[in-house]
Amino acid sequence: MAQAIKEARIARKMHQDDVSIETGISSSHLYNIEKGYFRVDRDKVQKVCDLFKLHLENFLSEEVAPIELDISQYIKLIEWELTQNPSKAMEHLRQIESQQVHLFGKNTNLEMYATHIRAKHAKMNEQYDLAIKYYNAVIKIATESGKSLHHNLVSSSYYGISQVLHRQNRLLQAIQAIHRGIDAFRTEGERVYTYMLLRINQASILEKMDRDNEALNLIEKYWDDRSYLEFSDARLNLYQIRSEILIKQERFQEAVEIAKIGFDLARLEKNVDRTFEFLSSIGYAFARLGNLQVAKVYFEEANRLQSKIRRKVLASTTYIQLAKIYLQQGQFEDAKQHLEIALTLSKSDDYYHAKTLTAMGEAHYHQKKMESALQYLDSARRIATRLNLDNMVRYTLTLLLDISHHLKMSIHEEYLELFRSIFIKSTTQGGIGMFGFVNDPPDD
Repeated sequence: MAQAIKEARIARKMHQDDVSIETGISSSHLYNIEKGYFRVDRDKVQKVCDLFKLHLENFLSEEVAPIELDISQYIKLIEWELTQNPSKAMEHLRQIESQQVHLFGKNTNLEMYATHIRAKHAKMNEQYDLAIKYYNAVIKIATESGKSLHHNLVSSSYYGISQVLHRQNRLLQAIQAIHRGIDAFRTEGERVYTYMLLRINQASILEKMDRDNEALNLIEKYWDDRSYLEFSDARLNLYQIRSEILIKQERFQEAVEIAKIGFDLARLEKNVDRTFEFLSSIGYAFARLGNLQVAKVYFEEANRLQSKIRRKVLASTTYIQLAKIYLQQGQFEDAKQHLEIALTLSKSDDYYHAKTLTAMGEAHYHQKKMESALQYLDSARRIATRLNLDNMVRYTLTLLLDISHHLKMSIHEEYLELFRSIFIKSTTQGGIGMFGFVNDPPDD
């Protein structure tokens, strides 16, 4: 009967909302009727049958049994719908929860999967505390029920937590979440891609912390498997991280080639955020090569996508790079305007804000405006210290030492002690140069 009603509606070129208006039955209820989930009273069924000139008696002899769904498969459909139409996906989730609980009672698997969907939805809406709360709830349910081994939901939830912590620049905690996700991963289970996503996010965080050798080792280990990644954004992130590390290692031509391949893939897949990042990286490489005019073209092309990218904070870096080009060309007013735009764009993210403050401090330093340079650089140093970004701390302290010595300030001794401490602590390679772009964590 459910199939006959659906086919009749489609043949009449009607939507469920149209049927709802004609019959007075809610569209959500009609959705469930067509799926065969709910038994409804005869009057409602008769209304729908009358509308489509179907004979109810022909179906009354059918043996009808409630359908207990394959939860994992249905959830995968909702996860896909979440990327296309989030509100509709959440509506369908509520419907299936209501139907299954009504017919079969509480279902731990359903509760676990549904909570995982809610965590992803909260993360998409940048409700980060709520997302972590839901992910931790999934871990608790799965661990207590013992049903996580096959479905890898514990590992997947730790991946989600690591993404959130990465976005919040809580980098050491993000690394810890990744290790827990790796420990929880089961190779024989579902969501086998989760392991690769964890490793890519780990490389992304290590690169952000300037632990470039560790990041490159991870990237090269999984590089040959990149074409098999189920998530295109994760595959693109591999290209992005590799190009950034190659630039830091001054292998600029290799970096440009990798970034250009990534750009073509991102463009074909209509991934605007990654397209923006690859354009910025290519510009970054040309800037380091000293070809400022070509670099400027790529940075300006990237900024044309600013209105279309999801994370507007990414654009702060290209404004910084353009400002530095203007400074080298003696166009100080243009440089100032671009840095002020970058300051505004970066306020929502401490990492990008620290980079912008550093760039602003550099600009004032090179123009011999020592007092204002000190203020910007010290603010950047404080943020970088809190985020455990040792290279940025070391770089800002280098300038602060020179400024405080030049101004004969008593704080010079304090900066000297801080520099000594960070130098002893640091075991990483790489550094903050005049140009730099940082990749965004991969989406799942």
